[in-house]
Amino acid sequence: MNSPGLRKPTIWRPLLLLFPLLALLLSMSSPRLPDEVMLHITPLHQGMTLPDGFYIYQRLNERGIAIKSITPENNSIIVRLSSPEQSGAAKEILSIALPNTVVIAQRTHGTIRVARS
Repeated sequence: MNSPGLRKPTIWRPLLLLFPLLALLLSMSSPRLPDEVMLHITPLHQGMTLPDGFYIYQRLNERGIAIKSITPENNSIIVRLSSPEQSGAAKEILSIALPNTVVIAQRTHGTIRVARS
């Protein structure tokens, strides 16, 4: 009582087995940037001024913290560190050096997004 259609090997079974493997390989091979740490420095009270970026650079550099960039942004300063492992030390140094500020560390996961036109 077997019909001839059931005895034919179908191509769908191997494809269904290979599809999850292909999806896994593609997700693992997507280009990634290393994680980046960003310190967001804002004044403790509105109207207070922040030090310039050079002062922040000096405080971090004298303690061996490598800095990628320092950017002023809307009454705050964004400091990007070269090494995510140094974020705790950098936050502590800036909290002591800048007692009238709030220092928040944020880790960003760097996945490259490919723009297609």
